[in-house]
Amino acid sequence: MAKNPKEDLFADSTMTFGEHLEELRQCLFRAVIGLVIGVGFGLFYADDVIQQIQVPLKKSLRSYYRLQSMDRIQDNDLAQAEVAGLIQNEDYVSNDIEVELDQLLQRLKSALPDQLGIVDFAPYSFVPDDFVLEADDSLLDTDKQSRHLAFYQHVQESLESEQPWASFLYGLLDQPHLAAFNRLTTEKTGTLTDAVAILNYWANDARVYANPAIRNLVEVSIEGPDTWWAQLDTSGDDSTIDVDRVFEALTRKIDEPDEGTTVQDQQRRVNKFAISSAFPDYLRSARPATITLPVWEKKDIRVQTLNAHEGFMIWLKAAFIAGIVIGSPWIFFQLWAFVAAGLYPHERKYVYIYLPFCLALFFGGAAMAFFVVMEPVLDFLFSYNRMMAIDPDPRISEWLGFVMFLPIGFGVAFQLPLVMLMLQRIGIFTTKAYLAKWRVAILVIFIIAMFLTPADPLSMLLLGGPLTVLYFLGILLCQLMPRNKNPYADSYDPV
Repeated sequence: MAKNPKEDLFADSTMTFGEHLEELRQCLFRAVIGLVIGVGFGLFYADDVIQQIQVPLKKSLRSYYRLQSMDRIQDNDLAQAEVAGLIQNEDYVSNDIEVELDQLLQRLKSALPDQLGIVDFAPYSFVPDDFVLEADDSLLDTDKQSRHLAFYQHVQESLESEQPWASFLYGLLDQPHLAAFNRLTTEKTGTLTDAVAILNYWANDARVYANPAIRNLVEVSIEGPDTWWAQLDTSGDDSTIDVDRVFEALTRKIDEPDEGTTVQDQQRRVNKFAISSAFPDYLRSARPATITLPVWEKKDIRVQTLNAHEGFMIWLKAAFIAGIVIGSPWIFFQLWAFVAAGLYPHERKYVYIYLPFCLALFFGGAAMAFFVVMEPVLDFLFSYNRMMAIDPDPRISEWLGFVMFLPIGFGVAFQLPLVMLMLQRIGIFTTKAYLAKWRVAILVIFIIAMFLTPADPLSMLLLGGPLTVLYFLGILLCQLMPRNKNPYADSYDPV
């Protein structure tokens, strides 16, 4: 054994604490310079970086809207098969809209008079849904269908008690509609079609809205003076609403109908208001008849900014991300150079072995996070949006933070085998200790994964699983590259 080992092999490794701090300062300074240069180059690629980091988000959003559109098609399997290509292959989504039927037909007749001018329809007519009240939307379909029977039963009872309005309405009916009325009230065999036909027969009679008994019913049912009805009353009395003046305002333009309508159409419109307002317990408030139509549009997935300066800040952050990627080899080299300064000369060669592995693990972890983990994690998170019927509206600033956090967390965590090897070589841990404490190590790995990933279990599992594999890979490296015996030491503890 050499008598004075410091004279040869250990002479070059002697460093004081101050010299270590100076070496750390120099390495950090050189690493920062490399990062600044990388960011300078990254400014030229920031646009491409922004486009690239949106790829997994847009892909997951397209999948979200495809599934959402398929969920809305509940008719049958054939309907889903018919539109599957439109949704899955061409990224079209369907949204239901309510179209005012009267306006639609009038516009079509005006636009295509030669083809549709002969279409006979009566705008502002009653429809079956007018018997379904807003408060009754929770009823079963069978209960909704019986609403028309309850209305005509009310008319029959009022007729028997000699109510003026009931006698007036009953006296307007002709023979076919009297037969339909009897089927609804006496025989209880009348259909919804009969019920709607009688309402529209009354609505076509100009005497209905002028009848005092009907107006009295309307006066009782319409809302108070603080509502919009007061705008139709010009009497100047703030305490009550003069229903005659209301009808005067409503009927002012009957003799001068709008283009595409007739005097009879306007009379029917006012009559529908009068009848609906007179019987609010049985009929919906006067409203245009609507139909539900699906509207298909090609979904353009866009990530948004909410203020003017956010776009500029995103551009700088993207340049910083590109700078980290470009400058990472130099940054890691400086970190390993600081480690090498404290090693023996014969051990410094391992720096050049560890550095490529360090870069490969970092880029491999970041690539796994970006290309493998992100899309399943986003699909998992967006599934809760679908479940709660809440459409996502992502902001680019929040998404960029997610993109930066997850890949960098994966890249740093993937350094685990090299960290284990370094701790083994400097004598802090042994291979036997790694093997003995593997259960505790896995628990610690998943706890760390919980902090390095977003607040969802899937991303934690997708990081904790590979790290568990890397832990055992680190044990394998420690066995393949055991700590060398110091030839100048008096004793040596085996690994």
